[in-house]
Amino acid sequence: MAMPSRGGITTINYDTIDKLYASYLPFIDNGALFIPNNQQQALGGQAFVVITLPGSSERLPLNGKVIWVNHRAQAHRPAGYALQFGKDEAGLRIKNEVDKLLAGHLNSDKPTFTL
Repeated sequence: MAMPSRGGITTINYDTIDKLYASYLPFIDNGALFIPNNQQQALGGQAFVVITLPGSSERLPLNGKVIWVNHRAQAHRPAGYALQFGKDEAGLRIKNEVDKLLAGHLNSDKPTFTL
């Protein structure tokens, strides 16, 4: 689960490939990540999070547009929101890293946090 920290910055650790897979929205233009979180976010608003990807200790900043909101947990889908990656250098870097980590997993029938 994502954790808020000082200054309102949310941090999340995608510590497994399965967790990253369940959070990734590859069908969104430039990609997006679901951020499991109880903080209220407005659809279309901007949010900033810091993420850590599986196998890495590097904290990557992600500033993006909120494109999906799940206000409350339902079945295997936690409350949270999805951020669309920006087309800036940071957004493209995260998209490329996620695509590399999930190579061979994206056509899976496993359920995700959004669909």
